[in-house]
Amino acid sequence: MPDPSSLRRALAGVVTSLVVLVTAATGATAHGQPGAAEDADLLVVHLDTITPVAREGRSVRMTGTVTNTTAEPWTRVNLHAFGSESPILDASQLAVSAETDPHADVGPRVTEPGTFDTVDVLEAGQTAEFSLSVPVAELGFESSGVYWVGVHALGDSSVPRDTAADGRARTFIPFLSRPRATVPVSVVLTLRGPVRHSPDGRLAGTGRWSRALAEGGRYDALLDAAEQAGATPHSMVVDPAVLVAISRLTIGNPPRTLAPDPTVPGQEPPPPEEEGTGGTPVVPPVATTTPPTPDSELGEEELALANLARTWMARFLQEARTADVLALPFGDLDVAAAARLAPDRYTQAVERSRAVMESLELAHLPVVAPVNGLMSPEGLAVVEPGTTVMLGDTAFSVPPESDTSLVRLLGHRVLVTSTGAATGGPGPTDGADPLAVRQRLVSEAALRLPEAGADRTGQPLVLVLPPSWRAEQAGTLLDALEQPWIEPVTATELASGQATASSAASLVYTEEDAAAELDADNFARAEDLTDAASVMEAVLTLETTVEQQVLDEALTTLSLQRRRRPREAARSAAAIEEFLRDELDSIRIDTRYPTAVTLSSDSGPFGVTLTNGLDQPVTVALRVASDDEISLDGTGVRQLAAGSRTQARLQARTTRPGVHTVRLFLTSEEGTPLGSSRELPIRAAQVSGLIWLAMAVGAVLLFGAIALRLWRRVRRAAREARSAHA
Repeated sequence: MPDPSSLRRALAGVVTSLVVLVTAATGATAHGQPGAAEDADLLVVHLDTITPVAREGRSVRMTGTVTNTTAEPWTRVNLHAFGSESPILDASQLAVSAETDPHADVGPRVTEPGTFDTVDVLEAGQTAEFSLSVPVAELGFESSGVYWVGVHALGDSSVPRDTAADGRARTFIPFLSRPRATVPVSVVLTLRGPVRHSPDGRLAGTGRWSRALAEGGRYDALLDAAEQAGATPHSMVVDPAVLVAISRLTIGNPPRTLAPDPTVPGQEPPPPEEEGTGGTPVVPPVATTTPPTPDSELGEEELALANLARTWMARFLQEARTADVLALPFGDLDVAAAARLAPDRYTQAVERSRAVMESLELAHLPVVAPVNGLMSPEGLAVVEPGTTVMLGDTAFSVPPESDTSLVRLLGHRVLVTSTGAATGGPGPTDGADPLAVRQRLVSEAALRLPEAGADRTGQPLVLVLPPSWRAEQAGTLLDALEQPWIEPVTATELASGQATASSAASLVYTEEDAAAELDADNFARAEDLTDAASVMEAVLTLETTVEQQVLDEALTTLSLQRRRRPREAARSAAAIEEFLRDELDSIRIDTRYPTAVTLSSDSGPFGVTLTNGLDQPVTVALRVASDDEISLDGTGVRQLAAGSRTQARLQARTTRPGVHTVRLFLTSEEGTPLGSSRELPIRAAQVSGLIWLAMAVGAVLLFGAIALRLWRRVRRAAREARSAHA
């Protein structure tokens, strides 16, 4: 910045900050009317365009709209430009200024004829356009720096006109002479957002996805911005979980599948059906074993969403092949919370992220970039070596002094981003308004210009656009990168620069920051969920990807995007786990028959029925728990066909007569219980020796009586024969 150490300018900057702070604290309006700051503007002014940078001898052009929010007409509505008299000289002053009360007086109006616009009549609810062109000299800009600039609206209604503005719009504008130095600026677009699943594995909230992918929607506008940037260097931070989600939408948003993994040798899928029998075949951009739902089976809304997803994914892949892409841990993991509660989740998220990006054949740089720009020292410690970390300048007690905006912290390369630029402009305009973000960006960049005559570039500025940024007007922001003193660069370029050493003690992470993390309940629910998936994978006979599918779902419940509603995320994980447990419970022992078993001796056979309610074959172990006086043969590993009922024949042996209760249950081959069990009483009746003797005597008497009777019949027959011959 030319002559930044000038005493006059420094004093002016201090005075400006003090005035702003005092005015904001008192809540005074532009004309010292206390309490008016609490009142909404009657005339809402919005700036649509403004000259990005003010230059000596030139004019600042502003266009926009004014809207009458009252129930009565207004007349002679004048739109006057205003500007501050003293420059803002550093980023800290700019941050303070951006927080001032929207009604605070930050500079005098320009009232010279020809510099303002007039709307003769503005009916209730009506919106009118305005256009201003104001010479820089009239705005009072004299020395280089950043100034307030904006528009005041004043008109007549049932209340007589006074000197207080009835509406206003404000922003910042840099005033520069002819800078010979440049400032590298990296604009980073972000593809991230919550991904929610139904218990059966389908994506939940398809209406939200439809709106985001449709023309003008959040994700559509993001690609519009990237396409408008064209060859201008820019970067994209991407959550691969969003790509997997959109990929699933391209194939009809099918549920979770237990089908065999077709990439495993011997498990290849059967040949496709003849053309015309199953609808349009679709190959998902991200490898998945989930069979696509044929288009002919999709409803009208489902098919429309699938087509939106296909179009979007094709555009994304075309853009990302040549863009600077940085991949977040899968699901935009809450790394700070994971470091404290489950470090392995970070490793899993990084590995899954890498696998997705490789399946898409996209070159990428692994990155950790918290939405709020903050990270705990513990979180930073678990980050994988070689990963670039993006932290906001507010993550440090004092913004690091680095000519490259790159510091080395706890062994990691940390790219320091501008939280001020990401915050956008001052009220009453929305801070995320594209014009507000652009003017904040060029203002922050201008304050980084080196002193006049310095033979070096300014400190790079990294702007990570928040997910809430309105990308549909990206052209407004991209205009800033066309300034001759701004050098557009990618984040990867900056991350490969010279890093300045920084101490971990400089990190600021408060108790409030830690309290905002996902808690132990979220991670416990996710653990229960993946445990259930591991049991399911263990009992399925063929190799599947159910563990990977469920891990994807679990990681999205541990996302930074779920911090606002952590209990909802925990309930989602619990609902998915319950669905999987119900599926496992469909592999069961029939409890209806037999109800009891009676043995006629110390051993004997009986049978139980095993049912597999899944649509895939399973391998389970039938096991028994009982006392030491009874044992069962025939338990062990069994394979059950899909949707089958199988009779298991068992042999019971006991060393003591009486009733023995045994518990039959099913497990995986490794011994993990599936949940289904059956208690069965077994009665053993051991017969005594006296009973056997009595039975033997009875048998002798019976057969002796029969023999005696036959002998008597034979003698009688012989006597009768002799009598007949006599």
